Formats: sequence, C-alpha cells, structure tokens
Amino acid sequence: MKINSLYISSFGGIKNLKLNFNKGFNVIYGDNENGKSTVMAFIKMMFYGSERSSAQISKNIRKKYTPWDGSQMAGSIDFEHEGKQYRLEREFRSSNSTDKVTLCDLDLGTRQVVSADIGLKFFGLSSAAFERSVFIGQLGFPESNAEAEGEINSKLSNIVLTGDESVSFEAVYKRLEKAKLALMSKSGKAGEYDKNLKLYTELKESLEHSVEINNTLKIKVAEFEQREARILLLQKNAQAVKEKLDAEQDVRNATKLKKYLELKQSLDELNAQLTLDDGTLIDEMYLRKLQFCISKVESAAAKTKGKQTEIETLNKSLEIGLNPPQNATQDTADAIQKEIEAIEKENSELKEKAALLASEVDNKESASASKKMGVMQIAAIVLVVAGLAISFVSLIAGPIIALIGVGAFAFALISAKTRRKAQLCEFENKKAELEKIKSSISLKKQEIAAKTLSFETIKTALQSSEAVLEKQSRMLEEAKLQLEELKATQSVEEAALLQQFGKYKKVENTEEINSYLEEISAKAANQKEIKQQINFFAKDLGGISYEDAEEKLKAITQSEMNLEDDFDALKLHYEKLTAQILEEKSSLAADKAEAKAAISSAENPEIIQKKMKELDAKLKSQKEFCNAADISMQILAQSFAEIRRGYGSVLEKRAGEIFAGLTSGKYESVAVSKSLEINVTETGVFGGREIDYLSSGTADQAYLSLRLALAELIADGEGKLPMLLDDALTQYDDGRTKSALQYFKKYAEKGQIIMFTCHNSISVMAESFDADIINIKK
Repeated sequence: MKINSLYISSFGGIKNLKLNFNKGFNVIYGDNENGKSTVMAFIKMMFYGSERSSAQISKNIRKKYTPWDGSQMAGSIDFEHEGKQYRLEREFRSSNSTDKVTLCDLDLGTRQVVSADIGLKFFGLSSAAFERSVFIGQLGFPESNAEAEGEINSKLSNIVLTGDESVSFEAVYKRLEKAKLALMSKSGKAGEYDKNLKLYTELKESLEHSVEINNTLKIKVAEFEQREARILLLQKNAQAVKEKLDAEQDVRNATKLKKYLELKQSLDELNAQLTLDDGTLIDEMYLRKLQFCISKVESAAAKTKGKQTEIETLNKSLEIGLNPPQNATQDTADAIQKEIEAIEKENSELKEKAALLASEVDNKESASASKKMGVMQIAAIVLVVAGLAISFVSLIAGPIIALIGVGAFAFALISAKTRRKAQLCEFENKKAELEKIKSSISLKKQEIAAKTLSFETIKTALQSSEAVLEKQSRMLEEAKLQLEELKATQSVEEAALLQQFGKYKKVENTEEINSYLEEISAKAANQKEIKQQINFFAKDLGGISYEDAEEKLKAITQSEMNLEDDFDALKLHYEKLTAQILEEKSSLAADKAEAKAAISSAENPEIIQKKMKELDAKLKSQKEFCNAADISMQILAQSFAEIRRGYGSVLEKRAGEIFAGLTSGKYESVAVSKSLEINVTETGVFGGREIDYLSSGTADQAYLSLRLALAELIADGEGKLPMLLDDALTQYDDGRTKSALQYFKKYAEKGQIIMFTCHNSISVMAESFDADIINIKK
C-alpha cells in the first residue's frame, strides 16, 4: 500500500493544504506549531476516525482538531492498494457514526459510502493495532491494550503457521471463556447455569408446596359445601320469619295505604278538572305563562291609559292656551303661589299635631286595655287570705282581718272604676280632637289641589304662545296615533291571553279570566299539596306503586291476619338470624379467598414437573458444554504456547537484528512478551535487562526496532505497509540518527516511509540518504 497525496480542506489550524508523497522515503520538515503532528493525526483519522468521546481535549482528538472558526473539518487522501488507485474523502462531524466517508475508485470512476474504520480493510489492522505497529509517535510505545496486542499476536502466529490472519487465539480463547462464564460464573450466581440450577431448586420446592396445597384443598372443598348448606338453611328460616313480620307491617300500614289511594283518587279528580284541551295538565309552567300574558295585557292597558291621560292633558292645555282665563297674569300666579305655601305650612303644623295626638291615643288605649291589678287591690286580697288563715287560730282576729281585706278590696274596685271612667272620657276627647284635625288636613289638601290647579292653569296660559300651541297640536296628533297603536297592541295581547286561557275554558274577555284565575290557582296549589302528600306516603311505604298498594289493601281486607304473635320477639329473632347469616357468609368468603390465594400461589404440579424435566435436560447440556470448554481452553493454551515459541523467536530475532544495527552492535538480542513488552541483552553482559533501566534514547531505539520488526512481519502480500513516524528520532544523537535513517532507506526500497520532523539536522541527514524532503509551512 502507498499513500500518493493528501488534501486538508480544514483540520485543526490547517486549511487548504496539499501534500504529495513518493513511494520511498518521505520526510516532512517544518518548525514546531507548523502542523506536522496535525497532518499525521489527519492521516490516522481519515482511515479510522476517532474512537474516544471524552470531555478532556487531550483524550478527544476530534474535539482537539476541530477548527476554531467553526468551518467544516474535511479532507481527502489518494492512495494505491493491490494495484488500484483510490481516493478517500471524509467530512468529520460529531462522531464516527455521523461522519460522511466516501471511497472513490479512480480506475472505475465509482463512489461509495464506506464505514468509518475503512483503514481496517486496507491496512488489515484495527485502529489500536495500527497505533502499535506502523503508526509511530514521539513517545515510544502506546499504553497497553490487550485487544490490540491479541490481534497482533494472532497475525504473527497465523502467518507463521498458515498465512491466514482471520484466526485469533486470543479471540477464540476469550469467546470460549466468555461462553463458559456466561453459564458458570466465578461467583456461582450470575451464570445461566447457576441461575437455572437455582431455578430447578425453586421449582422442586414449589412442587412440594403445590402438592401439599392441593391435598389440603380437597379437605377444604368438602368443608365449604357443609357450611354453604348451613347458611342456606338459616336463610330459609330468616325468610319465614320475615314473611310474618311483613304481614304485620302491612296490617299496620293499612290506614296509610287507604289514605295513599284516597289521595291518588283526589289527585285524579283534580287533574281531570285541570286538564287542558290538548290533554296536558295545568301546572306551574302553564300558570306562569298565563300570568305572563296577563302582565303583558295589564302593561298594554296601563300604556293605553297613560296615553289617554296625556291626550287629555294636551287637550286641556290647548283649550287653556286658546281660551285663557281673565286673571291669567303673573301677579295673580305669584299671589296664588304664596297662598299655596301658606296653606302647606298650616297643613304641616296640623300633621305634627295629629301625630302627637295619635301617639297619646295609642298609649291611652294600651293603658285602658291592661288587665293588671293595682297595688291596693293586691293588698286587699292578701288581707282576705291572711284573715282566713288566722281564723283557724283565733276566731275573733281572723274574721276581722278578712273583713278589713274585703272592705279594702271593694274600695279599690270603686276607686279603679272612677279612674277608668275619667280616663275613658279623656281618651274619647283626644280621639274626637284627632279626627277633627284629620278632617282639617283633608280640607287643606283639597284647598292646595284647587289652588295648584288654578296656578298651573294661569302658568299654562302665560306660557302659551302661537309656536307652543302649534307644537302641542302636533304632539296631540302624534299622541292620538300612538294611542291607536297601543290599543292595537293591547288587543293583540288580550287575544293571546284569551287563546292561552282558551285551552282551559272559553271566555269573552279578560275580566272573566280574572274571575277564574283565583279558582285555578287554588286548584293548582291543592294539586301540588296532594302530590307532596302522595310522595310522602309513597316514601313512607317504601316507594310502593298505586297498583301494589291496591293489591296489598285488598289482601289485608279479605284475609284474616293473626296479630297475636309477639312481633317484637320475632323481630329480635330475625335480627339475630340475619347477623348470624352475615357472619357465616363473611367467614366463608374469607376462607375461600384464602384458599384461592393459596391455589394462585401454587402452580399446577404437572406444569412444574414438565418445567423441571426441560430444565434438567438444559442443565445437563450446559454442564457438558462447560466441561468441554475447560478442556478446549486448556488445549488451546498449550497449543498457543507452542505456536508462540515459533513466531516469538522470529519477531525477537528480527527486532534484535534491527536493534543491534541501530545501536552499532552494543545490544545483541531482544526478548518480546505476549503483551509486546521488551527485555534487552547487552553484548558481553550476562542476563537480560528491562527497558525501564535503559536511557530514553536507547529505549526509543528498542521500541523503534520492535515497531519496524512488527511492520515487516505483518506486511500485506504485495509489499510492506506505509510507516508513519512523528519525530520518532527526537531523542537520538547523531550516530543513532544515522543508523535509523540507514534502516529507513533500506525499508523504503520495498515500502513507503512518511516521517515528520522539526529538526533541520535530521532533514539534512535524511536527504543524504535519498529522502524526498517536503517543507511544510503553516
């Protein structure tokens, strides 16, 4: 595979950048902050996108390289693969799933949307494995990733054995282990086999519980039948007692039934009298309609009468205007006005005097009506009583005291009668004076009315001019026309009233209606009262219908009822029977509910046995699978150990050769673990040494050796994969740099190297090794 060129539309701080690469050794040189690392990140993201979505920018390269100006992050890469020319276009959005990734076949001129990790197809590596082999950054080896390391080990082992990269020991081993743990977990609780085993135990317990409940239920059913029979017998006894009580109540209700039916008969008779010609009854609604029609007639009549009065006033005014009285002067009018005011003042004084007299008359009348005895009368009565009491002790003193009391009482009566007579005389005088004042007030009113009429007549004559008379004449004509309209309206309303009332009885005029109205209202009120009484009796008799009431009354009349029974005792006995029935029903219902709940909690034994049989077969199958999985994983582990020895020696040998070349033979061998950790052996020194003990420069050389060896071994069929390096030689001295560049030149004879550096010395030295130098500027 070879990358021919790339175009960055917008990515990080780079815009509209195009770079072309040759098939050998390419060095992209530029100062810090000129975008070398950005270009390298762009190449990886074009093929793999970004997997992480952390909020931390350092762990989220999509967020890190989003342009600050908000422009669309996008670009393209032209490359060759298996002899074909392709162009990969990508528009970066919020995630891999939303990116728009398009692959163009430049030979055929076709375009197709592809997956976000299209690099897996062309590099044959996942994103994590890509970072651990041909994508070399500045800081040595990436952090551990078991999945990626397993993928690389799989490729190495299968290439050594069969050349097939589709089989992975790690993947197979993990699948087997995962499948076994899904059945039998380490805790013995979370696996499917564990759960099924627990379920089998629960089903066994449920079966025992269900069998026990079913046996108990058979006994309960027989008991329930006996209790139901006993309740039925109690209900029959209670019904017999109730029939006796009902008969007694019917006899006692006979008077009410009779009154109920009499009221019904009275209501029917009254309804017949209040039935309209259309078959409906006179009710409150009909009376309201009738009253409404009457009010409209009365209103129309009042308006007609008012208009007639208005016409009479206008006629009189016109007559006065045309024939004014001889004394129609302003002086006369003023004189009459003063006379009216004088008379009104006298009348007001008379009213005040009349009010005072009326109050005195009321008080006198109230005093004369009093029946209370005076003090003297009471004292006389006390003396009489005392004398009678003392007479039992002293025959002389007692009668004397009693005689004195009688005399005193007689004197009190005579005095009271005399006072009463004087009071009555004074009262009659006051009443006569009050009537005389009232008569004077009435005369004054008549005098005021006469004077007022004379005043109004003179005033009207003084105000009557030719224009006023003409206006009043027009008003008179208009009033006459309005009177005709009002009479017509009154006739219409009277006709409507006659029509409405005609549903009850035909009449000639509204006077007849008024004569019947009181009678109809009384009957309607009586009808309402009877209905209320009927409703009361019906409610008291339990909502009985008229027909049932007739039947009950007939039965009571024709049969001889035995009222000698002790109904109070019967009632008490009935109440006890009812309470006993209710108690036994409630108890039986509770016991049945309990039994039903027990049945619902216990599954059918046959269904449980069927489930247990199916579960037992499943448990056996699962256990056999787990045993087979244990054996398979054991054999697989042993087999992989043998295979690892085969490809491990090849990887370690090639990595050792490259490391020896880069260190000028100082270190003679490299040991690589399954997790791709490095242990080196210095030439002439006993024992291996972990990479953490080496200088940073030597450690970088060791890592570079491992990456280059991996790239060689997992290369595709037509040549090596492109190798991408970002300032991988930063910590190298000149000697180490020269050694590395020599190896890169050799690697580039069969594969492509794209190395980024910010060091001019490395760029110059690489150019001496036939590298194609590309100077990048921001």
